[in-house]
Amino acid sequence: MTNEDSPMIQIGIIIRVKRRALNLTIEQLAEKADVSESLVSQMERGVNKNISLKKLDQILTALNLKMSTIFTESADNGIHYLELINYLATFPTDKRDELAEKILSLLSFMDRT
Repeated sequence: MTNEDSPMIQIGIIIRVKRRALNLTIEQLAEKADVSESLVSQMERGVNKNISLKKLDQILTALNLKMSTIFTESADNGIHYLELINYLATFPTDKRDELAEKILSLLSFMDRT
C-alpha cells in the first residue's frame, strides 16, 4: 500500500473535494462541524491518523456525507459519485432499486445519442 492509498489520505481527499464543492473555507467547515480549523486541515492533508469517530462524523455530517460511504468508496470515484450513493441510500430498498434502474436507463439512452 502506497502512502496515497492510505485510508486517511483517501478520506482527506474526499473531505477537501467536498468542502471545495460546497465553496466552504476550512474555517467555515470547522465552525459548521464544531471542530478546530487545525483538525480539518490535518484531515485534508491526511496527517491526522488519530481522529475520534465522533469528530470525523461531525466533519462528514457538516459536508452531508455518511461515514459508511467514506469507508466503502474510494476517493477516486469522485465526489458526485459519493453524493449519488449517499442520496440513493436515503430511500427504502425498493425505491432505491427503482431509482437506480431509471438512472441506468437514462445513462444508456444518453450513450446511444
